[in-house]
Amino acid sequence: MKILIINTGGNISSLMNILNFCGYEAKIYEDRSDLKSYDLFFLPGIGTFDNSIKTLMDLKIYDDLKNFDIIKKKKIIGICVGMQILFNKSEEGSLKGLSLIDGEIRKFKDLHMGWNEIYSNENNELLDDNLFYFAHNFYADCEKKFIHSYCKHSIEFPAIVKKDNIYGIQFHPEKSHINGINLFKRILNEKI
Repeated sequence: MKILIINTGGNISSLMNILNFCGYEAKIYEDRSDLKSYDLFFLPGIGTFDNSIKTLMDLKIYDDLKNFDIIKKKKIIGICVGMQILFNKSEEGSLKGLSLIDGEIRKFKDLHMGWNEIYSNENNELLDDNLFYFAHNFYADCEKKFIHSYCKHSIEFPAIVKKDNIYGIQFHPEKSHINGINLFKRILNEKI
């Protein structure tokens, strides 16, 4: 599997390390010609919704990622803000998201930072009751059919979303030690 990391701002070295640990190599996006030869795109994210979208526009990849003909046979994994930009829009900014999953990003009353448990719609011992590292002020508001796993922080919110070949992970698997490694292995081996 050929993996491409699109640097929208994030823990690129941590992500590369965890992928290497799982037995995968990844390349950081350089130009549009890369897209067709890769099977999986990572959209890591730290920062704001609008800055991540602006970065995609500056890289001249925003329209390509919205183009179903280009991405329909690719797997996309968005992490933290990288997950949030998969949706239509955010209360955090004014730019349009990628609209790959229908929904909006809403603001918590307070920051959600630290270790928290997630639980899935189905019995899933590798995810349920395990701790993952979160650092975000915003959460996805979307239809239940897209929600794979939940977390609680003042409200119940989506921790993992999935639509076809597109995954969004609100927490940071690359900072979640063995639980993050196990999650990546499951997604990369199509067991989730």
